[in-house]
Amino acid sequence: MNKKLTAGKLAGIIFCGAALICTILLIFMSSYYGGQMKTVNKFFTAVERSDMNSYKACFSKADAKDLTETDIEAARAIANVLEDTEDFRADVTFKGREKLGSGRYSVTFDIVVYNDSEKETIKGVSRVLVRDGGKWVFEIND
Repeated sequence: MNKKLTAGKLAGIIFCGAALICTILLIFMSSYYGGQMKTVNKFFTAVERSDMNSYKACFSKADAKDLTETDIEAARAIANVLEDTEDFRADVTFKGREKLGSGRYSVTFDIVVYNDSEKETIKGVSRVLVRDGGKWVFEIND
């Protein structure tokens, strides 16, 4: 039984191949850039909860060893836009990213800080993220 390759079959094979390549590319891009967003969200969740271990996980291992409770308390200062700063939440809306070169990206986002009775927006916050051991982490500027 000798099957012929018709124009329709060839077009179907080409279409399926192109769809597979596009899917793989989208998955790669989503995981590559999605990691940046995940790191930013993880950072603010750690700040909200005063969770030092999760906070340190947002930085390179070399930088994390030097972080103290004072650093996480300084990050909690974002709540100072509210009258009641004790129990707050933060939501991040991503605005963009800019490649700075050699695996460094400046990620820009707005932060909505809120509690049960108040809500304030901090616009245009930018942080630099770098790759460290296969994951995105915040770069510490000295």
